[in-house]
Parts: sequence; structure tokens; C-alpha cells
Amino acid sequence: MQKLEGSGQTILVVEDDVPLSRLVRKVLEEKGYRVLTAHDGIEAVNVYSRHKGEVALVFSDMVLPKLGGWTVFLKLREISPTVRMVLASGYLDPKAKVEMVRAGARDFIAKPYEPDEMVRVIRAALQGGDR
Repeated sequence: MQKLEGSGQTILVVEDDVPLSRLVRKVLEEKGYRVLTAHDGIEAVNVYSRHKGEVALVFSDMVLPKLGGWTVFLKLREISPTVRMVLASGYLDPKAKVEMVRAGARDFIAKPYEPDEMVRVIRAALQGGDR
């Protein structure tokens, strides 16, 4: 029997576009990940706070209602300085990207992204060492 890629690791998906959130969840669950979801920045912080010992990685859109993705990342780092986060954006200034990586963001993915690319980026972020 083939071992599933995700081996049950928990990913928090933060996406306000409900159909996209459902698609991301489906793809990740098919790859063996456990998925929690949030649809705005405040909900993301609350879900992470309740499940911080379980969440292996946060996959978040940059543009969210209530709190943007970068603000969410900074708040999550206050809760857990070693939080692993991949941010998705339709456009990200290269200088901002460099600053975010220096601050501890694991990676970025451009929207729209292909499911296989998303899984590859998430897998790489999970396999990387602590920053």
C-alpha cells in the first residue's frame, strides 16, 4: 500500500474565495493532509490559536477580509515564532517578497496556481528546516 504524501500533517488554509478554499482543501486531503480552513484573517488567527500544536503549515492568501495575509503571519509569529507559512498572491512586489522571506515566510506562490504547483510548494516548505 502506498503511503500518502501528507502523512496526516495539518495545513491551515486561509482563503476568502469559498470555491477556491474548497478546491485547495480537496486537493490537499487527497494528498494525505488534514485541512483546517479560515475565510478571513481574524478567523485564521483564532483557528491557529486553538490548533497551534497541530498545524504544520499555514497556506494563506495575501488579500483577506479583516486582516491581510502578512498581518496574519506577524500575529501567528507572536503565538508561535516558528510558524511555517506560504503566502499566495496575484502580485507581490519583489522587494516586499525579499523582506517577507527575511522575516520568516517560507515561500510564495503566484495566483492563479495549479494544484500540483501548490502541493509542491507546500511539500518543500514542510521539508525545509526551521528558520
